[in-house]
Amino acid sequence: MSKISCNIVKDMLPLYHDNVCSSDSQKMVEEHLSECDSCKSELDRIRDDIKIPKKEIEENKIDGKVIKNISMMWKRSRVKSFIKGVIISALLISFIILGYFGLFHWNITNVPTNVVEIKNVSEMEDDKIVYHAELTDGYSLNRIKYDMDDEGNFYLTPLRPIIKKKAQPPYGMSNGYDFFDIESQQINRDGAKIKALYYGTPKDKILIWKKGMDLPEASKEVENLFNFEN
Repeated sequence: MSKISCNIVKDMLPLYHDNVCSSDSQKMVEEHLSECDSCKSELDRIRDDIKIPKKEIEENKIDGKVIKNISMMWKRSRVKSFIKGVIISALLISFIILGYFGLFHWNITNVPTNVVEIKNVSEMEDDKIVYHAELTDGYSLNRIKYDMDDEGNFYLTPLRPIIKKKAQPPYGMSNGYDFFDIESQQINRDGAKIKALYYGTPKDKILIWKKGMDLPEASKEVENLFNFEN
């Protein structure tokens, strides 16, 4: 067999390395490599270029894990951000609703007595005390809180929301008669009797009745207002 040139062998080395050449070509290359150090070195170079070092493989695996972990963290962060957004939105809506009811519907503001007139205090036939309360500022009254201290002072505290509404007829508690049954109201834990009745708070009050006070008899018209039997 004639001797082949190194150029031909070097062109065949990639095929030889990948084991895709014919058996005759493989035998020819091997015979040439046994005698040619240059081509043998070229084959070693091809092997070195194609071979991936173990360390590099491990580093690539580590890099792949890092990328995978980053991807998973990113996905989790997106889910967390979404959940956080939902929670924040729900809280904001709750605060808006609570704020609305707190401003317009929760009766938490005391009505000052400088806009209150108490008149026509009298005593009914069944010993109930009746009085006329009028709020002169033109706003409605939503609620009256009942409270009694340890000394027997009973307080009728008028309450409103922070945002007041104009009083509309019929004016209800903002302008009208009301009664109070002294004998049946024993609010104190010890069962103490009421000694005084006030409209307002302990620091801002109007006296309606005090024990020992003589009150006029209620008129027929007032009696009829609270005569529930008829």
